[in-house]
Amino acid sequence: MKITRIALRSIAALAALAAPFTAFAAYNADTTGLTASGSQAGLNTAPNQLPVVIGTVIKTALGVVGIVFLVLMVYAGYIWMIARGDEAKVEKAKDTIVNCIIGIVIVVGAYAITSYLVTAFNPAPSSGSCPGTPCTPPQYCDMRGGDGSTGVCVTPQ
Repeated sequence: MKITRIALRSIAALAALAAPFTAFAAYNADTTGLTASGSQAGLNTAPNQLPVVIGTVIKTALGVVGIVFLVLMVYAGYIWMIARGDEAKVEKAKDTIVNCIIGIVIVVGAYAITSYLVTAFNPAPSSGSCPGTPCTPPQYCDMRGGDGSTGVCVTPQ
């Protein structure tokens, strides 16, 4: 009964956090002119490919996990400081510190592997086409005619 209540509360909390994303379901940057404005400002307006999005999510999650390990490390140091010679508390703090170091090494390794794979699966666009080569203002990069990775520089009317 208690587990069911916790699960339902967790699902409700996640649904509340995900609700704002449904507002952007019909959003299209091309119809609002934001793509043209971003191109004129010199920003990369190419749509993100799935491997890049997945890699960004994984790298963000690994960053959060790394912060958790850092907080646990500080907590273990605090426990060791206030142990006042109690061997059980000192051993608990030492074990926590060792586990945190192992966890941080694993997270840093996973972050490095993820960063490498995202770079490997997202090759740079060919030169001579936008967004690889920025358009000179007042031109902007029009991505509608291609496969989503290349575009042509267009002068606004």
